[in-house]
Amino acid sequence: MQLSLLGLATLAITSQALPSDSLPSAVYHAPLAARPSAQVTALPLLKGRTLDLQELEITTVTLPAGQASRARPGGAEELLIVQAGQLAATVRDSARTLGPGGVLLTMAGEQPALRNASAAPAQYWVLKFKAVEAPDAARGQAAGGTFVRDWPAFRLIKTGKGETRPVFDRPSSMFSRFDVHATVLNAGLASHPPHTHRAEELILMTQGRGQILIDKTAHPAAAGDVVLLRANVPHAFTNTGAGPCGYFAIQWHSKEEK
Repeated sequence: MQLSLLGLATLAITSQALPSDSLPSAVYHAPLAARPSAQVTALPLLKGRTLDLQELEITTVTLPAGQASRARPGGAEELLIVQAGQLAATVRDSARTLGPGGVLLTMAGEQPALRNASAAPAQYWVLKFKAVEAPDAARGQAAGGTFVRDWPAFRLIKTGKGETRPVFDRPSSMFSRFDVHATVLNAGLASHPPHTHRAEELILMTQGRGQILIDKTAHPAAAGDVVLLRANVPHAFTNTGAGPCGYFAIQWHSKEEK
């Protein structure tokens, strides 16, 4: 499908062009790579409100070799996914080293300590969630509290279209149900026909490129991009590249779902 220059400009939505209280369904393209630096670099990708979130913020962070970073405490729940390098994560007295595809979920109010455990820069997404519904710390702890797991530990399920890895499907401090899985889709294939669901969703592109149909408009998406899909918006994803395409799919569920 060919798109006009005006259409492409409209699709390339960036956080700078968005009102602070509204995030539409769109592809949010990866920020331009920062110049090499001896300091921690945090590049904002999006920030705003959705139907079920009073605040959603996504940042791409680059941590130089050997450096440490400690997140400031706050009321958000954080999901961290490693894009490149080796990241040592410590929460309370538990430490784990995560490579590309590794996942860290911390409950609201927890404060992970992060350190680059390799000789090369480490890069990762930080997703901060503040739900419209009041947080429930006891619910998050009852479901296991902090979740830390490296990519090789996820169960691999082969499918007719590629492969999938369940990451977690559980309650958390912000959500009655928080669901994440990773998919690798073979070249030329569609993940699903166009469909809708009440739960809002994020797709984090980890490799390859594809095309996401949002309502009736096709949007290009590539590694490093993030797709936000609002409630009940028709969507479908197709791998348009010559090789595999990988992504994390993230859904959060509210009490308003029926």
